[in-house]
Amino acid sequence: MTLMPLTTLTREDPLSITEQLYQKVVELWYYILDHLGELIWRLIMVVVILILARIILFMVSRWTKGMIEQAKRRNNEQHSRRVSSMMTLFRSVARYGIYFIAAYMILGQFNLTSGMSSLIAAAGIGSVAIGFGAQSLVKDVVTGLFMMFENQFSVGDYIKTETEEGTVEATALRVTYLRNPKGEQVIIPNGSISRVINYSRGYNIARLTISTAYEADTRQVMEVIAQAAEHYAHTHQELVEGEPVVLGITEFAGSSVDIGLTCRVKPAMQWEVERGLRLAIKEEFDRRGVEFPYPHVVTVPGSNSSPVLFHQQPKERKKSDWAAAMDSDGDDD
Repeated sequence: MTLMPLTTLTREDPLSITEQLYQKVVELWYYILDHLGELIWRLIMVVVILILARIILFMVSRWTKGMIEQAKRRNNEQHSRRVSSMMTLFRSVARYGIYFIAAYMILGQFNLTSGMSSLIAAAGIGSVAIGFGAQSLVKDVVTGLFMMFENQFSVGDYIKTETEEGTVEATALRVTYLRNPKGEQVIIPNGSISRVINYSRGYNIARLTISTAYEADTRQVMEVIAQAAEHYAHTHQELVEGEPVVLGITEFAGSSVDIGLTCRVKPAMQWEVERGLRLAIKEEFDRRGVEFPYPHVVTVPGSNSSPVLFHQQPKERKKSDWAAAMDSDGDDD
């Protein structure tokens, strides 16, 4: 048996890499020429699908905005916020759904959906999601749906989470948009929200602590505070729901007697009421000559030591002019 030479088993002149690439380009060119009409039609269908998706998204956005405006005209703030939250959530869900359907139809134009369906059927939807690390995505979506259906907060509510606080601007399927007191927009994944404080539901309590001097007549000071708070409440009934209550002495501090004050206010109005009450009490104290305790600096003449900082010490108790005037008014009655 005679063996054939090795040279006869191999190609004498193999194609170079450049020639192979050129051959593939030529084959692709002839394929395009042979199927040019079909390719143009598929591209036209892709453009039509994208245009229809944009039109549907525009119609959904316009419809949701109309529903929100209609709810605002009903003069029911709570209902309006609820509708705004549901519409923004519906808009987010519709956006994801329309994008998914459009992408699936575009892939179908190039016969790529059959391979995707086989992959999903073989691996399972759950395993594919876990394989791509979508556990957090699923958690965000599920948590967002539960928060909306349970009506934990709505658009326009002032809320506080574990790490952020601010006004809810929008609620999407996966995230919640907040505007914090600094004016910054904060985007929070819904899955990370486990505890929410909603300041816009029900009533709130404004709490103040007023520091007064030890040498002052505490009962007279409490009466002045009560009068100032009551006057503020009567002139700001759109913010206050109940009469202010002077709690009395809450603490004996190092240089002051602290007096507590509370007031029931409208939702999310506690900070504005607290600022207003502080100003009203300060103005009433200035008008009656009531002093607030504060540290003093005393320099001893002829001493080389640095100035000594100390708190105001109790003096000999004597009735202040404003307290005497209040007593005299009471005696006249």
